Amino acid sequence: MAIESPRYHTVHKDNKFEIREYDGYILAEVEIDGDFSSALQKGFRVLADYIFGGNTSKAHIKMTVPVTQQAAGSEKIEMTAPVTSSPVEEGKKYIIAFTMPSKYTLETLPDPANKTISFRKVAKHRVAALRFSGNLNSKLATRKVKEMETWLHENKYSKKSGFIFAQYNPPWIPGLFRRNEVLAEV
Repeated sequence: MAIESPRYHTVHKDNKFEIREYDGYILAEVEIDGDFSSALQKGFRVLADYIFGGNTSKAHIKMTVPVTQQAAGSEKIEMTAPVTSSPVEEGKKYIIAFTMPSKYTLETLPDPANKTISFRKVAKHRVAALRFSGNLNSKLATRKVKEMETWLHENKYSKKSGFIFAQYNPPWIPGLFRRNEVLAEV
């Protein structure tokens, strides 16, 4: 059974970098205090509780991918989780997000029991994407941000806001086989 992910088409491919155009979608988000790794774990638990019935109608919502992480306080990127363009800073606030299945609208999503969860409709947009493997942590994130910044600069793309980190696999998948991405709206 395939897990739903936001729909996009690739506009341009350059080795491991892509420019993608995403269709619109809805995010369920929560803002969490903590370092890079603990914020993701805490935020994931809050959002997982929501989709596994922690909502006013006790509805179970199918899991989607990716789970995203973005530094709070930076301008939000129209996509699913990131860090600012500087090295990843520990001890910040992060926005952790799940993409909601496409069958839902803002009006049909069940209200969350946990009021720290908010919803946001994301319009069609274009992003630069860098796919990589590994166990995502602040050190790897910082390296990939620098790689993305260099590529954006060399290819004359302007970044509209901070970076989003997207993770596609459950935690028990070994790092070598994990799919991660750093995304930047352009």
